[in-house]
Amino acid sequence: MVEQQILITIATLAVTLAGFSGVVGIFSKEISDVKSYKLETLLFQSGVALFASLTALIASQVGGGLKSEEEFREFWIISSWIYISITVIALIFATIDIIRKESYKKINYNILFYFSFFIVIALLIFNALYVQDAYLFHIALEINLAFAFVSFYTLVMPPKG
Repeated sequence: MVEQQILITIATLAVTLAGFSGVVGIFSKEISDVKSYKLETLLFQSGVALFASLTALIASQVGGGLKSEEEFREFWIISSWIYISITVIALIFATIDIIRKESYKKINYNILFYFSFFIVIALLIFNALYVQDAYLFHIALEINLAFAFVSFYTLVMPPKG
C-alpha cells in the first residue's frame, strides 16, 4: 500500500530532523534563547509529524488492513481527527511554554509556527468532513515537516553579519 510507504518515509524524516537538531543542540557551546526556541519548535513540528504518521501506520495494520472503499474512507476520517487531536495537544503545550517564557512579546517566529499548525488543522478538518482520502493527510504531514526543516535550516546556519 503506497499510503503506508509514505507514512514510513515521513516518520523517518521526522526522526532524522529531530535527531540532527539534537546533535546541533549538544555540540553548540552556548545555545542562545532564539536557537533554543527554534530547536523546540522543530521538535514540536517533527514530533507531531512522527506521532501522526506512526499512529496512522499502526492503525492501518489493525484487522489485516483496509479491505473496502468504505473502510478506507473511514480510516482517513478517524486518522485525520486523531492528527487534529495530536496537533491541538502540541499547540496547547507550545502555548503554555510561550506564555510562561513571555516569548509572545516577540511575535515574528510564533506567527509562522501557529500559522503552519492552523493550516494543518484546516486541511485535516476538510479531509475528515469532505475528501476522506490519504493525500490531504500526507500534505498536512509535509507541512509539519517543511516547517521543521526550515527551523532546522535556520538553526544550523551561522548568523549573517
